[in-house]
Amino acid sequence: MNAQDIIIGSGPSGLAAAEALTAKGRDVLMLDAGLEMDERAQELRARMGGAEPEQWSEADRGAIGAVRRSEKSDSIQPFGSDFLFRLPEEMAAFADRGGVHGLKPSFARGGLSNGWGASVLPYHAKDFEGWPIGLADLAPHYQAIAPVIGMAAARDGLADFYTGVQIEEDRPLPQSTQARELLGRMEAKSDIFAKLGLHFGASRQAIASPCRACAMCLYGCPYRLIFNAGDTVEQMAAEGALRYQGGVIVKSFAEHADGVTLATSAGKFEAERLFIAGGVLPTTRLVLGSLGLVGHEVVIQDSQHFYLPMLHRWSTPDPADEPRHTLAQAFWAIDDPKVERHVVHAQLYTYNDTYAPDMAQRFGPFADVAQPLIERLSRRLIVAQPFLHSAVSPAIGVRLVGDRLFYHRIDNPRTKGAISRVKSRIAKAAWAAGLVPLTPLLRPGTLGSSFHCGGSLPMRESPIKGECDTLGRPKGLKRTHIVDASIFPTIPAPTITFSVMANAHRIASDA
Repeated sequence: MNAQDIIIGSGPSGLAAAEALTAKGRDVLMLDAGLEMDERAQELRARMGGAEPEQWSEADRGAIGAVRRSEKSDSIQPFGSDFLFRLPEEMAAFADRGGVHGLKPSFARGGLSNGWGASVLPYHAKDFEGWPIGLADLAPHYQAIAPVIGMAAARDGLADFYTGVQIEEDRPLPQSTQARELLGRMEAKSDIFAKLGLHFGASRQAIASPCRACAMCLYGCPYRLIFNAGDTVEQMAAEGALRYQGGVIVKSFAEHADGVTLATSAGKFEAERLFIAGGVLPTTRLVLGSLGLVGHEVVIQDSQHFYLPMLHRWSTPDPADEPRHTLAQAFWAIDDPKVERHVVHAQLYTYNDTYAPDMAQRFGPFADVAQPLIERLSRRLIVAQPFLHSAVSPAIGVRLVGDRLFYHRIDNPRTKGAISRVKSRIAKAAWAAGLVPLTPLLRPGTLGSSFHCGGSLPMRESPIKGECDTLGRPKGLKRTHIVDASIFPTIPAPTITFSVMANAHRIASDA
């Protein structure tokens, strides 16, 4: 089957490329593994999505989040289905058998947007240090992508700091009482936070209006309001804007004078141009193998993150009883070279029903005795999740041997100091906002577990072997464009998906 343009992958970067290419009238074919949620989970989603929250049965309420509440709080299984990270048989070699990192590929239709946190921010102008492009290059593409993802945001202090996208009108989400109180207290002491180099505001989320405030965000939105690239791809295919073929595993590609040939599990495909949007691990493996770079080591950069629990000191009604979303409720941005040369991003989460089970695990055999205390503390808990720039984060060394990727950890001597400085600054901000930071309980995220990763095939002004030009073309190629996070020269701290989509849209627009 032939096409003008073939896109590999249906995740956010693949969708963004498709939006740009179809807008130019190109004939687009999207090839995708396209794993879908199992039938039982689809029935659960349909049943809950077809009713009001007060009509949901206790059995369904329990089923939607049973896995996440019974295992680690960061176990992501939408509606109890493991399809998000399930590996097709052909991809079994992706497993990290050495336990080096927490980064996982997704072969689901829509990719990681099936289970992401939906937080969206453009990068700050300072975040482009070391890049061959700047904020001005991405700004029009942020603006183009914002309506695609349904960006909900407010014109607050963060809008003045992150200028990459213009917020034309306020579209706030239904905040929790805890979040409203926190932001109000910060507004009242804005001078203190300015001295701390801390910008703050409501979170920006890719959620369609109107949010139903059903508190099920962490388990999968029954009303399908959280942006999912797979849903938009499905709609585009139904409208005839592109052709979509699932169940396809791309094994290799090769350029020739007139185009690109792909070898896949479904046979051979030809295109004038190829856009690779498979995600960091699949893209790295595909490109290294197709270019004969077996044994050539590349580095996947990470954004180190950690969790800092805090207890609020004010009184509120029981947060478990109020309508709310359970994604990040507020963002903090630390811009102070005494803390860190690059901008530090933090997401703040107010009460959700995973807090108590997570705390119970840490009480071990004393959990049953401590359960009343755990329940009380969980209702006062606000958790900050800061992210650091890749310059002060560990990384993942990767090389292809045979058909397998082999990994090793690359420690960064600057990580420990950066975490300490950020922890100290956040603790000062917390006290000023009426929070008690529980600094001894700080928990670092494992390598790669933030999924803010990339840079294995970075863009350069003058690329060498294993690098790309500003249109995502690996050195020596003219018709093959990588459009996912694999080509980011660094991994800045703010949320990554919005910038990945903007960059993919830029490349596909200009290619």
